[in-house]
Amino acid sequence: MHSDFWLSDPVFWLLALPAVAASGLLVQMILSLFSCCGTFRLQGRTIALKWWMIPVAAVSAGVLWLVAVLYVWLWR
Repeated sequence: MHSDFWLSDPVFWLLALPAVAASGLLVQMILSLFSCCGTFRLQGRTIALKWWMIPVAAVSAGVLWLVAVLYVWLWR
């Protein structure tokens, strides 16, 4: 592989891993809408879903992905 390949850049992964985690949390929250209680588990604790959690998680994941993509486009 070429050494300039952006997937091998450790800075990209430092920016992308929080985005992956936020996206996974968002998916877990959305899937919890289809459960009986509207709860999801985070670090072993059951958390009741509030009305604002999904929009905040979506915006957070979007901003984190935007930072990772801008790093690849502008600084690579």
